Amino acid sequence: QRPWAVLGVLSGEFPRLHIFDQAAVFGRSPDCAVCFDDAHISLQHCTIERCGDSGSALVTNHSSNGTYVNSRRIEGTAVLNEGDQVVLLFDRIDGVLCDKTLLGQQHAVDSNGYPVLVGYQVLSLARMALGSSRQKPIGAATLMTTTSEPAKPEAPPDSATADTSAKDMKAVEAEHKCMLERYAESQKILSKYSVMPTKCSDYMTILQRINSDNASDAHRRKQPLVLKKISDSYTEAYLPFKEDLELREGYINSYGEIRIGKLLEDLDRLAGAIAYKHASDANGELAPIVFVTAAVDRIDLKAALSPNRNYRLAGTVTYVGFSSMEICIRVQAVAEPGEAAELEPNLVARFTMAGRDKDTGKSSQVNPLLLEDDNQRRLVKISEQIKEFKKTVTQANLYKRPPSEDERLVIHQLWLETNNFLDDGYGPRPVLSDDMVWMGKTTMQSVTVCFPSERNVHNKIFGGYLMRLAHELSFANGSVFTQSRPSYISLDDFSFQKPVNIGSILKLTSQVVYSEPEHKTFQVAVSADVIDNVQNSTERTNTFYFNFSSPTGRVPRVVPRTYKQMMKFLEGRRRAQTGKLISKLQSDMQH
Repeated sequence: QRPWAVLGVLSGEFPRLHIFDQAAVFGRSPDCAVCFDDAHISLQHCTIERCGDSGSALVTNHSSNGTYVNSRRIEGTAVLNEGDQVVLLFDRIDGVLCDKTLLGQQHAVDSNGYPVLVGYQVLSLARMALGSSRQKPIGAATLMTTTSEPAKPEAPPDSATADTSAKDMKAVEAEHKCMLERYAESQKILSKYSVMPTKCSDYMTILQRINSDNASDAHRRKQPLVLKKISDSYTEAYLPFKEDLELREGYINSYGEIRIGKLLEDLDRLAGAIAYKHASDANGELAPIVFVTAAVDRIDLKAALSPNRNYRLAGTVTYVGFSSMEICIRVQAVAEPGEAAELEPNLVARFTMAGRDKDTGKSSQVNPLLLEDDNQRRLVKISEQIKEFKKTVTQANLYKRPPSEDERLVIHQLWLETNNFLDDGYGPRPVLSDDMVWMGKTTMQSVTVCFPSERNVHNKIFGGYLMRLAHELSFANGSVFTQSRPSYISLDDFSFQKPVNIGSILKLTSQVVYSEPEHKTFQVAVSADVIDNVQNSTERTNTFYFNFSSPTGRVPRVVPRTYKQMMKFLEGRRRAQTGKLISKLQSDMQH
């Protein structure tokens, strides 16, 4: 049958289209065409059906809880036209019944003026054009289109509109089928080369497989290296938020946006899989090498991520040293009908992975890289530029060398501007102006006990999990600092200096170390320390540097008070400058 009505599900920034091909019953009963698991929805809540040949639809209420059309509760049956809104369930926020479709925006607003994702159900057809299975819906529905009457049996299907619609439907179904097949294949690859034991195939970790595959003396001898192409390491993963609502539920935050911290975990996991895939032998079997994430060079968010799009995470090895390799990963939306086949990436990330001999723990040479054309040679050249630039920055570390002449002038100017506000013990001093904040006042901490569920195959705490914890703390700190909801920009270069053991007490300390009020951006440094409760001591494992913007809120000027804070300020200033350069070089690699 030809579709006679289309519902657009309003959830997040973009509408989703669902097709009616016959009368549909909405309710809690499993026999309904659209099934909900909310107790406030009746077993058979309402029915939407075609209204003769008029091009409209009819909605009939069966529930004592009511069905609403254009914010009016209907009794019996009502006519639906294009643009009408149908709501089965309202939610209560701060004592006021409200609905995001009735507010004319994607989110309701709480008493503090912050957007809140309304927690009611969304109309979502089980028999979608994309052929997905029954889903858990979240949101509200708007009748977007009603088509004209279906073609009569004796009339030939010669309508150009009908032909175009049929072709579009077939294209959508073919693309969706292809994506699901690639998604299933990518899951097999990630499982085969998983760096997390809880996500391994056959409950066998990479280390167990390496030990099994290389148990004999013959295999323990140094295996020959294999010349690998860049394409040999290509690995992709999918986040089908549009289809898998259960998956989306784990990634969505209270603002209806994607949790960047969860994505950081996925990126680290994918980088590990790419490293093991590149290091495998000619038959794809694992080499006697284990990999750890040595550093994260840069993770740039180029465009916002929508919970109503499917995303592809794809990465390759772009540079190989003796025992290390650099991996570039791009996150981009899966193209939909009418869009360009290859969309611009929403996020670009670079990881450095280090290989170690599984028995000795020493550096182990990895497979070299075969460059096939000028474009690949250009990628390697840019990677070498970034590597040399990072080396120069490391040599100028403030723990090794004093500030430069230009930086000394910056420190002196800061001292001149804030000297009158410093407490010298002789009477009250004027307070800082509203557009300035002492750095010491921007500290926020959290403490976490590290459980085995977050371990990697080396029985250490997974680096991606640490990145997520650090990001969430930095976001909370930035929210307080700007009195608004900050937007993630990037994660700057950092190294994993020491591993975190299972059972460790992890203390994260965040602090706003640098800000640029004129650009409404700021940087939050998050240091990770392991607390030794027996020795009553702490040990630093690494420090993360997150950059945020605050388009709608104020960004005060952060002011250091002590010499130590001055050094933190200069470090943040350096990273803000060098990060922009690395980001530009990364963008050059994408073109």
